[in-house]
Amino acid sequence: MSGSFTSAQFREALSHFASGVTIITARSEAGPVGFTASAFSSVSLAPPLVLVCVAHTASAHDAVVAAERFGVNVLAERQGWLAEQFAKHGIDRFEGVALHEAGGASVPLLEGALVHLECRRHTLHTAGDHTILIGEVERSATWPGRPLVHYTRKLGAFVAQGAPRGAASAEEAPKNGEG
Repeated sequence: MSGSFTSAQFREALSHFASGVTIITARSEAGPVGFTASAFSSVSLAPPLVLVCVAHTASAHDAVVAAERFGVNVLAERQGWLAEQFAKHGIDRFEGVALHEAGGASVPLLEGALVHLECRRHTLHTAGDHTILIGEVERSATWPGRPLVHYTRKLGAFVAQGAPRGAASAEEAPKNGEG
């Protein structure tokens, strides 16, 4: 970094950008691979493109960028444990993780995620200490719920503006007098 601006200052500044949390998954010769990613974004609607940034030092880097297809799992607010598990090193990240079996997915997809995107690798770019993996979305599925959010290095829930804190969302409210 130039001058007196340090990488620690840069990381601190970026930690104040709230983002959703994804787990990127793929199949490798050794089995399923995946990692937690908050550096994810849409790129284009036509064709439908998304990007994820993969650190060169990530244990899943080589397998994910080599895979022809990858999955994007947008986590629900109750899946913080998955985000933490897929961020750890030296463990089987898929241990105890339920996979979504419906639909014959070409990549491992996590049960309970709000969104599944099945992508075909479109382009790779090197940028600093990361590889930018751009994928063309071939299939998607969504489910109701609230997203897991990452802000100042902490995981939490999204609360819509004007909604009282702790209030149940419409999809969590008891229906027909149940509950």
